[in-house]
Amino acid sequence: MENLNKNQILENIGLLYEKAENCKLENSFFERAKDEINLLQRYFKLSESQILFITVIIALNYKGRTVDLNDLIQYFDCNPMRILEFSDDLDFLRKQKFIKKEKSRHRIKLQGIYDEFTINEEITNAILNNKPFPKILDERKNDVIDCLEEIYNLGNRRDEDEISTSELFRYTRQIINLHVDFPLIRKVKQFNFTIDENYLFLYLIWKTITGKESTHIGRALEGIYENAGKRIDVMQNLINANHVLLENNLIEIVEAKFFNDTEMKLSSKSYQLLFDCGIKLMHNKVKKDNVIEPLEIVARELIFDQDEMKQLSFLENLLEESKFKETQSRLKEKGLPKGISILLHGFPGTGKTEVVKQLAKSTNRSIMKVDISQSKSMWFGESEKVIKRVFTSYKSFLNECNHTPILLFNEADAIFSTRKEINSSNVAQTENTIQNILLEELENFDGILMATTNLATNLDTAFERRFLYKIFFDQPKESIKAKIWKSKFPYLTKDSCKKLAATFNFSGGQIENIYRKSEINEVLYDKKCNINEIQQFCNDELINSESPKIGFGKSN
Repeated sequence: MENLNKNQILENIGLLYEKAENCKLENSFFERAKDEINLLQRYFKLSESQILFITVIIALNYKGRTVDLNDLIQYFDCNPMRILEFSDDLDFLRKQKFIKKEKSRHRIKLQGIYDEFTINEEITNAILNNKPFPKILDERKNDVIDCLEEIYNLGNRRDEDEISTSELFRYTRQIINLHVDFPLIRKVKQFNFTIDENYLFLYLIWKTITGKESTHIGRALEGIYENAGKRIDVMQNLINANHVLLENNLIEIVEAKFFNDTEMKLSSKSYQLLFDCGIKLMHNKVKKDNVIEPLEIVARELIFDQDEMKQLSFLENLLEESKFKETQSRLKEKGLPKGISILLHGFPGTGKTEVVKQLAKSTNRSIMKVDISQSKSMWFGESEKVIKRVFTSYKSFLNECNHTPILLFNEADAIFSTRKEINSSNVAQTENTIQNILLEELENFDGILMATTNLATNLDTAFERRFLYKIFFDQPKESIKAKIWKSKFPYLTKDSCKKLAATFNFSGGQIENIYRKSEINEVLYDKKCNINEIQQFCNDELINSESPKIGFGKSN
């Protein structure tokens, strides 16, 4: 406060007020009141004449009334034309929101004659609370984005101890009340939340709009609440899903391994609310860790037998955008579920995951991967929330994409497995709850879900009818394996590829491993691998089995 305290400021306001009475606004007055004006300038940072007007308005306001031009003319005992010479100063104080101007009822229609002035209460509150001269809020914003930014900036001021928590909430309430014509602000007010709940929601909206998908709970609350006990109470309510924003499905808790690392983010319901209010979150197109974009996928030739290729060709046609939209419209017209769920099952290493990627690339669809290990949370009771969050996140992501994305459950048997006996254990009960949630979500699913598994026999029978298409991938026949070998090593002869296929009962995934080793070898030694080296890679690939002898002669 420039080393000024409340008593010094109030004393000099009083002295200047007394000296200003009947001063006629003469130039000599400003010289006589130089000491008081100079001291007050250190606090208000205003010109001499502006200091005079703001001082007199404060004093007269504390007599219990607003101040109009006639009050000032009478107090200064000056010619009305003299006070009009200072109209720019009064206009500056009004534009800077230091004083508020209202209209009084008079018959005479002259500019300024209707104006009644009151001091902005933020200024008097700051003086009385021994605080620096406040940054005055702009009372009216041009759009909702400016409004949200102003609310967020209030939190920064609270975080820096410029204002208190109560002031933060009071100013936020003022902003909300001034901007109810904005659809988003009107919707928020209609929720009838408390002001601290409103602030937290609007704070999260601003963080999301500016590119922060999730926000650290502890850090956010530290900036809002000066009282540590209150911060802890609110954090506990959020963590325990006992907060009104969670109860109304407006925010979600982002799972963390440690309590202090927990984050929160907007739910799909909030994303839809923002969309309905005309706010498009372009930043959400930023790359997510669990999303594979079609441009990132390397095009590869899929080699399967005739039956499998026929089914994959069908799926590719179905997922072609125009056909997919037509299909969904037809299903909807018939009152049928319009979601497409596909199970790819069979032997390991047969290319099930690669099939999903290549279908996504050829039909220009993003893939949202589900990390199965994350669904079985270390925190008991959290797994159910994680699964629900998977589907709400997918719905939100679907709204952002031009083409319906693919929701991929890789190695799905880990979560779609046969349900346990109810009385077996708490863990079993949790897993059963997860599966019940999955069954319910699949029943109402409107997108594209693809699941892969090596252990289809482990799947619960209740999931069978939820998958519209089920494609089995058998261990490839020798003729198919020979084609795979040839696609990876085109410089080998057909006979060599046939011999490799006949000798090593490898899946496509294992052949891929041999190919990778040969590529690494070529980088290190600057030459392609010969058939003997490829055979050695094949032998190394085998575990706990005797290496077969191919009997290749001259390298090909």
